[in-house]
Amino acid sequence: MKEEKQLSHIEKRKIQKNANWFDFEWFIDGNSFSEILKEKKSVDLPKGIAPFNDLCPAWTKKLNYYGDVRFVWNLLYSEERTPVPVYLCPDDLDFSCIVIVVEVEKTKDFVYWNKAGYVNIKDYSFDEEKHCGILCIENYSDSDWEKYGDNIALETAESEEWKNWIGKNWDEELYRRRINYTLKKYKNDDNILWFADLDFSFDRNEYEAMLNDYWNEETLSVLDKPNRNKIDFNGCVNLIKSLCRNGQRKLDEHIEYYGKVLLHVYAADEIGKPLFELLENAKEDIRINILSKAVEVMWRYGDDETRNVVEVTLLERLSDNENVWNRFGNYISEDFKNYIRNELKKS
Repeated sequence: MKEEKQLSHIEKRKIQKNANWFDFEWFIDGNSFSEILKEKKSVDLPKGIAPFNDLCPAWTKKLNYYGDVRFVWNLLYSEERTPVPVYLCPDDLDFSCIVIVVEVEKTKDFVYWNKAGYVNIKDYSFDEEKHCGILCIENYSDSDWEKYGDNIALETAESEEWKNWIGKNWDEELYRRRINYTLKKYKNDDNILWFADLDFSFDRNEYEAMLNDYWNEETLSVLDKPNRNKIDFNGCVNLIKSLCRNGQRKLDEHIEYYGKVLLHVYAADEIGKPLFELLENAKEDIRINILSKAVEVMWRYGDDETRNVVEVTLLERLSDNENVWNRFGNYISEDFKNYIRNELKKS
C-alpha cells in the first residue's frame, strides 16, 4: 500500500516542436514531462534518446499501424501495474526503435507513475514473435475460437494461408503480437533500463479525464489530415472503427451479429445515431466535431459506395430533424454545405 502524499496535477498541452510540427505534451504540476525526465535522469542513455522533447508522444494516433495504437491505448486503460509507452522515435512511429516507458500503477482512486525507463529487448526473436499473433491459440478467447478455430488458428507460420491472412489482417495480427509478445518483454526488467524515479500520484478521475481528452483530440487531429487516399469499403470500416477507443470490439460485435459488415448499418450505429443524439442534446461536445468531421471525410475522399453511405444513410437521418440539421451545418465546411444545397438536395 502506497503512503498518502500530495497529489500532482497532470494535463496535456499542444506545443510547437519545430516550425512545422505541433504535438501534445504532458505537463505535471506545470512542468513539461520531457524536462522532468531530463532533470531526473540518473544514468547515461544511448546516444540519440535525449533530449526527450525531440521524441514523439507514443499516445499519438498517427502511428504507422492501428494495431500499435490499440496496443498503447489498451495499456493506458489497463488495471495492471505495467510499463506504458510514452515516447517513440519520431522517424519510425512504431516500436522498432526508441521506446520510453513509464511504469503505471492504479488503485481505485489513484494513478501512480513510479519510474521511467528505456526499452532494450535483449532477447528479441522474430520467430518467437510471429508465433504470438493469430497463431497464439493459448491466449484465445471463446469468441476467437468461434471466429478462427476452423480456419487460421491451426495453420503454421509461413504457410500460404497464414501469409494471406496476416496480409489482409495486419492490424489484428500486430496487436496480438504486441499483447502476447512485446508486453511480455516489457514486463521483464532485464529488457528495460530504468533511468528515472518519478513517484507521481494523480487523482484517478482527473487522470482518466485527461486520457479521454487526449484520445478525442488525437482522433480529431487525424481526421484533419489532408491529402488522403481514396476511401474504399475497407478504408471506411477502418475509419469508423478508429473513432472510439473500443472501436474494434464494437466492430467485432457487429460482425458477430450480422455475419459480415453491413456498411450502412455499421455507419448508422457508430456515426449516425450518436451524432444525431449529440446534436439533439444541443450541448457542446468534442464528439460532435469528431463525428461531423468523419462524415465530411467520408464524403470528401470516399468512393461511390462510401459516399452513398453518407448521402443515403447519414445525411438523410440528420435531416429528419430541422434543429439537428441546422446545428450539423455549424460543424462542416462551406464546400460540403454547398454540395448538400446545390447538388444533393436537387438530386
